[in-house]
Amino acid sequence: MDVAPGTDLRGLRLVECDLRGARLVGCEVDDVRIDAFAGDLGSLVVEGVEVSGFVHAELDRRFPERVAVREARTAADLRAAWDVVDGLWRGTVAQAPADLVDRRVDGEWSLAETLRHLVFAADVWAGRVLGAGDEPFCPLGLPTTDTGPGTYRELGLDTAARPGWAEVVELFSTSLDRVGAVFAAARDEELDRPRVLVPYAERGELRTTVRRAHEVLLREHVDHRRYALRDPAVATDR
Repeated sequence: MDVAPGTDLRGLRLVECDLRGARLVGCEVDDVRIDAFAGDLGSLVVEGVEVSGFVHAELDRRFPERVAVREARTAADLRAAWDVVDGLWRGTVAQAPADLVDRRVDGEWSLAETLRHLVFAADVWAGRVLGAGDEPFCPLGLPTTDTGPGTYRELGLDTAARPGWAEVVELFSTSLDRVGAVFAAARDEELDRPRVLVPYAERGELRTTVRRAHEVLLREHVDHRRYALRDPAVATDR
């Protein structure tokens, strides 16, 4: 698809679009931001220079926990990575500026909403995938924004809930403890065991492994903490 030359696209915002193979030729480029899903850039060439390697290296420098998660192989590795991530999150929450915890930046979740989403992610991956498979969901959990109303009803999620910061922090702390218990129970001989289930109807059948479920829990918490640090910094700059 081509855009006519001279088209004014200033301020254009593209959310969750497929831009593979896109070309910007002879364009005015200034104050352009790219936030890839989970920081996973494919090939990215700027003025003939491939820059994705630099971006990955810089993210690893700023967030070394990414490396620990990526290189985890054994149950002990996964536990060690989780211990680091758990400690980082508790410190982030304790130091969060009170005037920014409910503030959205560029339409992204606020810090309070991010914590509620991680509670939901823990309900899915620690509760249903790695647990008994039918554990109840926290009513204040926050699924992805494209989730249909039927899922809210099915899982008993409260769409109108606006919990205060103290309540959100308590929920998140309990969720971290729960996930930590899952990592503590991990065993090498079980990591490659398959898990096939339907966490909830809209999600459909999920085919994964015990190892992959642990990795998802780690990456969810690592990536959302990175966003949680990025967005208040943007809000402060503004």
